[in-house]
Amino acid sequence: MPTLETTLKDLEMLVGSPISVDDLDRRLDWVKGELKEADPRSGLLKIELNDTNRPDLWCVEGIARQLRGGRSPSGRPWEQLAISPSPGTLVVTTSPSVQGVRPVIGGFVARGPQIGESGLTQLIGAQERLSELYGRKRADVAIGVYPLRSFSFPLLYEAVAPDTTSFVPLGSEAPATLQEILRSHPKGKIYGKLLSGQHRYPLLKDHHGKILSFPPITNARETGEVTTQDHELFIEATGFDPERVRLVLNIFAANLFDRGFSIEPVTVESGDIRRTFPSTSPSEILVPRSLPSRITGESIDDHTFRQELLRYGYDRVEIVPEGFRVYAPFYRDDLLHPVDCVEDFLIARGYDSFSPTLPEAFTAGRDSPHRAVEDKIRELMTGLGFQEILSNILTSLERDTSDLGRPGDRTVEIDNPVSRQYGVVRSTLLSFLLQAEAQSSRFPYPHRLFEVGEGLEKHPGTPPNLREKSLFSGLISHPTASVSEMAGVVLEILRYMGWEAVLTSHDLSPFIPGRSGSIMVPERSHPIGDIGEVHPEWLEKWGIRMPTVLFEVDLSQLYPSLFPVTA
Repeated sequence: MPTLETTLKDLEMLVGSPISVDDLDRRLDWVKGELKEADPRSGLLKIELNDTNRPDLWCVEGIARQLRGGRSPSGRPWEQLAISPSPGTLVVTTSPSVQGVRPVIGGFVARGPQIGESGLTQLIGAQERLSELYGRKRADVAIGVYPLRSFSFPLLYEAVAPDTTSFVPLGSEAPATLQEILRSHPKGKIYGKLLSGQHRYPLLKDHHGKILSFPPITNARETGEVTTQDHELFIEATGFDPERVRLVLNIFAANLFDRGFSIEPVTVESGDIRRTFPSTSPSEILVPRSLPSRITGESIDDHTFRQELLRYGYDRVEIVPEGFRVYAPFYRDDLLHPVDCVEDFLIARGYDSFSPTLPEAFTAGRDSPHRAVEDKIRELMTGLGFQEILSNILTSLERDTSDLGRPGDRTVEIDNPVSRQYGVVRSTLLSFLLQAEAQSSRFPYPHRLFEVGEGLEKHPGTPPNLREKSLFSGLISHPTASVSEMAGVVLEILRYMGWEAVLTSHDLSPFIPGRSGSIMVPERSHPIGDIGEVHPEWLEKWGIRMPTVLFEVDLSQLYPSLFPVTA
């Protein structure tokens, strides 16, 4: 969980009123945080945040803003945050050369008082937390901060050959080429892998050719070293998704606005596409009228729900025939469902304001019947020297189908997924075993892996139903791995479970033709699983260097009463 350090004095300045330590500890419930340490002599505070969905709270400005109900301590309305830029001045031109490297850039200019020691410390802290956590160690978003005095607009964002450009990076004394920076600079050693396989590297410079930075690695020393006396700053972010870049810049714009700065948007021109950052347009979500009462178990008055959300910091809440049209602040993107708004209502009102209700009935919990089967298999497989893996039940369509050479006619896809990486419910565990093996090449062989877990597939019918599955899969990988070795394991496990199984020849991807088969038991008319040696073509695709054998058994075929077809 994110942990940040600040001082009580700085927090009080941002909130706009004195705060006692005891009062602060109580009020941190509004940000799902807790006070981990408070030094009465220095005033140093350590705050741990227990919610990773709100990157706008990963900074002292965001915490203070939430404690003030989403209002700026200066009292200025958010409408004053973004003023119109002078035509043609604050512009970043994006070269087509960055499209295959790191295509998105955005930024803004902040002018105001001297940033000061506290402001600079928090600015750098927020930069690091957002880059490392929200930006996934700069892979998705990297952030740069510059003093405006050191360069002039317009700027050019382009990709150049690694050995044709050199500059003095931040923290160094001598110039180095981009390739040398990746080899020798501390940040280059850490983040150089983000540019692995690229033949050109991104570079940001002004219209005089002065280099600002080498995203996502490091700033130039001449243009990228901010001091406590600086009062005009340029903030930029690079990445792959314009909306992620926009959110990061919106957060920084709100933070600097709260410290008394005026924000000037920057226009990014990429061919015919023009984007302006930051954006103060609120996001919108519709909350059904019955939802607050249904979730809380109490009758919630419409005006009470509206007022509590406004008090918590929402821009606007309109009562409409369908319910509530809620407008979230521009620095938030965590509202994925109307339930999120109800949760904020609960936080604003206070969980302790609801009367507890005791359950009317008592029930004793016990394991689901099919868990006993799965646990027995785990016990047997670990006894045979296999190591269990645990994987996510959601995966990508490609990982569940084409990466195994299989059709997707039975794959269950999710409507409007947050990410294509988690766009389907898995129908097989084989891809997860292959992925684990691909990442294990440096460990001594043999490798013996297995997994027992849920799956889901479309069941034939009109309309198609969904069938829940319990899958039992395993992998063996070493120089002499064979189907016969794995068959001995599978047949012995099934024998211990009370089933006499046999193998029948059956060709199936991703296995070698003639070295794969179906697993059958006399009590069932259909195969209960498959086994085979992975084809060298698929081993190469996955990056696996040793012969590998897989099997998968559908336990729900063996125990159909435990896994009924569901609508």
